[in-house]
Amino acid sequence: MLKLLFVIFVVTLCFIGWSEYSVGSIAFRPNSMNQKTFNLSSLLEFLVHPLKSRTLWTFQTLDINYPFVIGYTLLIYYFV
Repeated sequence: MLKLLFVIFVVTLCFIGWSEYSVGSIAFRPNSMNQKTFNLSSLLEFLVHPLKSRTLWTFQTLDINYPFVIGYTLLIYYFV
């Protein structure tokens, strides 16, 4: 169980890094003083957005679809 949580944690960190690289300004956004700061609410909204909307359920956007990435990770984890 601990190994699975570690895998999910690592995949989540990699997903956040990839999303910041490919989409940009999700977790690190300029604040009112134009300084980049960590924005947890924006990040969490992006992670759950596919559960509320269909926009990230296209073939071209599956790499930035957190539920898909975690589901695929769990599929690989349990079958490998």
